[in-house]
Amino acid sequence: MKLADVILYNNGEGAADGNNYWKKYKTPHYIYVFTALVLLGIGIGVVSLFLCSSYLDELGWEMFLSYLHEPLILLLNILPCVLLVLLFYFATGRAWAAFTFPALIVFVLSLINYYKIRIRSEAFIAKDLALIGETANIISSYKLEITGRVILTAAFFIAGVLFSAFLLRGVMRGKKTRIIGSMVLVLLCALLFFTVYINEDVYDAAENDTADIDRWSELEVYVSKGFMYPFLNSIPDAFPKPPNGYDEAQAELILDSYPDSDVPEDERVNVIAVMFEAFSDLSEHPEIPVYEEVYEPFHQLQEESFYGHLIANTFGGGTVDSERNFLTGYTYMEDYRTPTNSFVYYLREQGYYTEGFHPGNSWFYNRQNVEAYLGMENFYFLEDFPDADRTDEYFFSKLTELYDERDIDTPYFNFSVSYQNHGAYDDASTVSEAYLDGDGMSESSYNILNNYLSGIADTTQRMYDFVDSLRDDPEPVVVVFFGDHMPWLGDGNSVYNELGIDIDLSDMEGFANYYSTPYIIWANEAAKEVTGGSFSGEGPDVSACFLMDLMFQQCGWEGNSFMAMNRELMETVTAVNTGGGLYLFVVDGELTDIPEGQAAELLEQYQKVEYYMKNNFAYDDLYGG
Repeated sequence: MKLADVILYNNGEGAADGNNYWKKYKTPHYIYVFTALVLLGIGIGVVSLFLCSSYLDELGWEMFLSYLHEPLILLLNILPCVLLVLLFYFATGRAWAAFTFPALIVFVLSLINYYKIRIRSEAFIAKDLALIGETANIISSYKLEITGRVILTAAFFIAGVLFSAFLLRGVMRGKKTRIIGSMVLVLLCALLFFTVYINEDVYDAAENDTADIDRWSELEVYVSKGFMYPFLNSIPDAFPKPPNGYDEAQAELILDSYPDSDVPEDERVNVIAVMFEAFSDLSEHPEIPVYEEVYEPFHQLQEESFYGHLIANTFGGGTVDSERNFLTGYTYMEDYRTPTNSFVYYLREQGYYTEGFHPGNSWFYNRQNVEAYLGMENFYFLEDFPDADRTDEYFFSKLTELYDERDIDTPYFNFSVSYQNHGAYDDASTVSEAYLDGDGMSESSYNILNNYLSGIADTTQRMYDFVDSLRDDPEPVVVVFFGDHMPWLGDGNSVYNELGIDIDLSDMEGFANYYSTPYIIWANEAAKEVTGGSFSGEGPDVSACFLMDLMFQQCGWEGNSFMAMNRELMETVTAVNTGGGLYLFVVDGELTDIPEGQAAELLEQYQKVEYYMKNNFAYDDLYGG
């Protein structure tokens, strides 16, 4: 056989012209074409990985090499490209089309991901396909740099088109063969998609242990798995299922049936809401011998505030769940990728200026984008201030600075999130000062707990000092403090178990111990005078989605229609918990997974309106993009 004859195969005509000389080259030619197409498909996948690995140019080459050391991630990213090439070959019968169209699809998606990461530090997911208009507007505002990676991608694409057009000649003949081949590949793709690519167990197992990433960074975790694989995994999220029996027009009518009120102009107060990392009042548990002085400043604040317990959805982590439910009033959190109705937007509509601060990185939980999606006009991070650190000392000094520098002629809303007290807590050694009686405790449990309490003791004093600085402020100000979730205290909840604290989720006591954190709503005298509220006494134990309304109630404000509905639901259902992947409810003080009667009716309506609110943004004039 002559290699040229195998490749050219009578200029693609083969034996179709009746020349039997070419029959002997038919099988070698198709082997050559299929081999070349598979290699081209692999090349498409590798180039896509090469583009993806350029995360802000910081991980770059190291990230790309990490893919090569992770066979599962490599396979899951390259296999779709190969199958797509083969599918187009059977469908069209032409090698140039088999390369060109899959390469265009993969490279366009990969380049969108590449530029979106560079512009917004946010990965491109399937849900974004519905936002082509917004994406185009965003991209048009930036000058897209043509980097070396983009040039190499274009060069590979051009070379692949030329190679497949001139060196993979001929048309696959045999209509029956092409139909059967196409059907087999479609079925194989569907089987892999439903059993592998959207299987969350597989996704969790496909970890890139080679890559040096921050596990708390949503973007870095995404990039560490490549692009094609996590993109395909995100497809189900692009089609959120509405509640059973959902009808958009009906949901709108339900919402409109509730009163919609403005905040009275003469009752507007400045609001500062602070969510503390892993803040919990462990002195409530007699099993934990905490020294009184640790929580003494906090207990003093409780005595002059409206206070209670927050029922979080998460334990030991998942900070943003409480955060975003508080800001929106929604019972369950989503991966917010677009401007979304929230209480923050309502306050802006009422003339409030909204901002916040978190002494953590902007990419942490994608806050740099989500805070804007939920209505924040400005949100500052660790990177924004050269002297910043993660301590509560710095946190409260910056919070005070932001409040002092506000425009006093504009009502002010600040939502800020602390970082101090973030786990894990060292179990091998502890700080020199003791914050609890460790008699009878194992050394590791004592170390974990004492290290945690050392940070809490500092936090409670700074909370009190911050409030103290606002007492005599002539401007009315309301402060909301709450914890995001209970602290992690050892693998397998070892400290809780060792001390005999009930965290059995099957009963109300264990459920509350596992999920509850404290909240405080405090007001200075100027705010009490303006609103007529007492801001005192013990409040109900509620989910984070109800906490904003509790603050509104203390101020005497009615709020918008959704808040009115939120308030009605809270009168019967005080907690909606999604922590275990299933809904649990606290109805009239009792824990249940199947609400009945009025509670069931209210929840059904609320969830329909909640879905409507999430998917019908009403503040286009306020979102800055």
